[in-house]
Amino acid sequence: MVFQDPFSSLNPRKTIFSIITEPLRIQSKLSKKELQVIAQEKLELVGLDASYLKSYPHVLSGGQRQRIGIARALTLNPKILILDEPISALDVSIQASVLNLLVDLQKELDLSYLFIGHDLNVIRYLCDRVAVMYLGEIVEMGATKDLFTNAHHPYTQALVKSSLELKQGEEKSSFFTLEGEIPSPINPPSGCRFHNRCPMAQDICKEKIPSLVQLPEKKAHYSSCYINQETY
Repeated sequence: MVFQDPFSSLNPRKTIFSIITEPLRIQSKLSKKELQVIAQEKLELVGLDASYLKSYPHVLSGGQRQRIGIARALTLNPKILILDEPISALDVSIQASVLNLLVDLQKELDLSYLFIGHDLNVIRYLCDRVAVMYLGEIVEMGATKDLFTNAHHPYTQALVKSSLELKQGEEKSSFFTLEGEIPSPINPPSGCRFHNRCPMAQDICKEKIPSLVQLPEKKAHYSSCYINQETY
C-alpha cells in the first residue's frame, strides 16, 4: 500500500532505515547487515541514495517522503501495489517525477497497480483499465482508451467532459456540469444511485438498480445504465 499523504503515513519517530525495513523485520529474521543492503537497494529503486537511511521524515520534502513510502511498499517484493491518490498531496512541480517513477518501476519490476484517483488526466496516463465509481458502486469499467473516447454511463460522460482542456477562446462556462448535490452514501437514493443528478433518468432508474453488464460492441467494456441495455 502507498498512502495518499506522505506526511502522516511515515512514523516521525523512526529513521528511514527503520521505516523501510519494518516489513522485513516482521516477516523474516535477517541480520542488520542484510537489512541494510535491502534498504539501500529499495532506496536506489526510488531514486534516493543510502545517505537518507539515518534521516527522519521531517527533514525530507513531500516528494522524497512519498518515494520512501513507495520503497517501503516494495520491501517484500510484491506483485501488486495499491496506490491511494499517491500524488494528490504533492506539489504540482513534483507530481510528474513521482508518476514517471511509478511507470519506470512498473516496467522494471513487472508490477500491477490498483490506482485510486480523481484526476482523470493522471488516470489516463498511468492506467490500462479504469473502473468508474459513484457512491461506492462501479458504474462503468473498460479499457482506458475506450472509456475516455466512448464513455457510455452518463456519470462517466460528465467526468470526461469536465476533464477536457480548455481550447483557445473557449470560456469555462461552456463546460459540462452536473446539477444537484451528491447524496449521502449512508442513505443513497433508491434504484440507480445517480438518477437524481442524471439528465437522462427514466422512471425505472428510480425503482431498480441496474446491473453492470457487458456492452455488445466491446467485450471488455461494462456499464450499469439502462440506456445502454436493450432490456429492462
